Amino acid sequence: MSKLTESNPAARELVTESLDKGLWWNTLKVIVQFLYAKNVEQVRVECGFDLNRELEGKPQEQDQIVQLGDLEAFIRRSLDEGKVKWGRSDCCFYPLGAGVTFMLCNDADVHLASADSSLLSELAHTISANGIKVYDSGQLI
Repeated sequence: MSKLTESNPAARELVTESLDKGLWWNTLKVIVQFLYAKNVEQVRVECGFDLNRELEGKPQEQDQIVQLGDLEAFIRRSLDEGKVKWGRSDCCFYPLGAGVTFMLCNDADVHLASADSSLLSELAHTISANGIKVYDSGQLI
């Protein structure tokens, strides 16, 4: 069970292919546009703990609510400041009122989860239509 489904065992989870930074930003733009179409305005962000930052006495990224329009800037700042490590830490996103969650995983892929199978399918097909491979239990959708 992943971080995205532990609070809701009824949720189904899909995973993208491993993404380089360029594909991640493209995927994020697709997800943000999808969320705008669903009238989402805010996203709760939880970034994983980084032991090296702790040992160096540097602050961790704090969980917070971010305006959807500011999400990309928030992520860029967190990466630039080293509070989120590409391919080394998880960052979970909970769009408020959307019924779907997603996570930039430490494996450099994106996990998508929802108990609403039609919503999850719609998001997965939207991402796939933009050239990103999405998998359901290892099977390409």
